[in-house]
Amino acid sequence: MRIAILSDIHGNADALAAVLDDLAGRSVDATICLGDHLSGPLEARRTADMLMASPIACIAGNHDRALVTTPRSEMGPSDGHAYDQLSGAHVAWLKGLPASLSVGPVIAWHGTPASDVEYWLETVEGGRMRLADRDLVEARACTPAAAIGPSNLLLCGHTHMPRVVRLKSGAIVVNPGSVGLQGYTDDAPVHIMQVGAPEARYAVAEKRCAGWAVVHHTVPYDTANVIRLAREAGRPEWASALESGWIA
Repeated sequence: MRIAILSDIHGNADALAAVLDDLAGRSVDATICLGDHLSGPLEARRTADMLMASPIACIAGNHDRALVTTPRSEMGPSDGHAYDQLSGAHVAWLKGLPASLSVGPVIAWHGTPASDVEYWLETVEGGRMRLADRDLVEARACTPAAAIGPSNLLLCGHTHMPRVVRLKSGAIVVNPGSVGLQGYTDDAPVHIMQVGAPEARYAVAEKRCAGWAVVHHTVPYDTANVIRLAREAGRPEWASALESGWIA
């Protein structure tokens, strides 16, 4: 069993196209995208069209949920920019996305089993993101919705940080990183995340006799178009992250 894992495209259709081209040269049984598909100052409509025409199994992230539950007048700039590009069909697609997904031993959420806005593998200290303490990671894995055993592959996104962590049960939690945005700022609490390189990210997990083998992939693409779009939208922090993977 081989699963391709995508997350956090954030309207970056150019990065998504590069990842899908890269995936075309690999043999996988299924592709899962972990949410936050469209929000941002880029190309929400084009991204939605690509995903809706594909066999990718998508779940909702916190921004996908916000796009269909928050009044337009109350949306932030990233959600609002995306929403203004969407048709009724796009909104209906977003409304139909599940909050989680199970495929055999694979269980996927955007954030944690309990919340799509909670970081699972990371915590914030002094305005920076770091790996969370083991007890906190384990506590966030607890869910009445899923009995987690040693053969499970647990998927999460949300932090944009590529990572693999093994639980005490033997299950592993994988964050594939972000397809479309390698740095961001947040205010709950105030902090920044920066990968330090602009390439698109995704992962492939393969079930073997001894367990899951996970490979993180970085995919270069021409970032000129998305940098231009971010600057035209008045989002210099996005332009910096798209150009370098750092928040200037």
